[in-house]
Amino acid sequence: MKIHWIWILVVAVLFEAALFAITAVLSLFMTTETILPAVPVMVFVVGIPFGMWIARKAAAGAVLHGALVGVVATLIYLGLILGQFGSLTPVIEMYGPVAFYSANALKILGCIAGAYAAARRRSDHRLASGSVR
Repeated sequence: MKIHWIWILVVAVLFEAALFAITAVLSLFMTTETILPAVPVMVFVVGIPFGMWIARKAAAGAVLHGALVGVVATLIYLGLILGQFGSLTPVIEMYGPVAFYSANALKILGCIAGAYAAARRRSDHRLASGSVR
């Protein structure tokens, strides 16, 4: 199985850009205190289509590719925090430890769920069309 690292990086960057854009738009209409509790759910839901996208690019190992997109996106996010604040502490304090860690785990799980759904759909489609023996 070949791991498509370039696609993983591209999809992870676009995933983080989408999360930033959604948060920026929401912040026009809501306060930070209102947005923060929704972040764990938002990152999971937004991760699903990105996981589906990478699964279509991977001929094999769709779920692994989805997991890697989530992990790389999380590493990008943590790198941005460290670059801006020099520490994760301010952001962990802003979210709260449980929300911070669960949001990052749900980011990865959302990508995995999307990749799994896409792989499952592809498999079901192959079975229905008779292209799998």
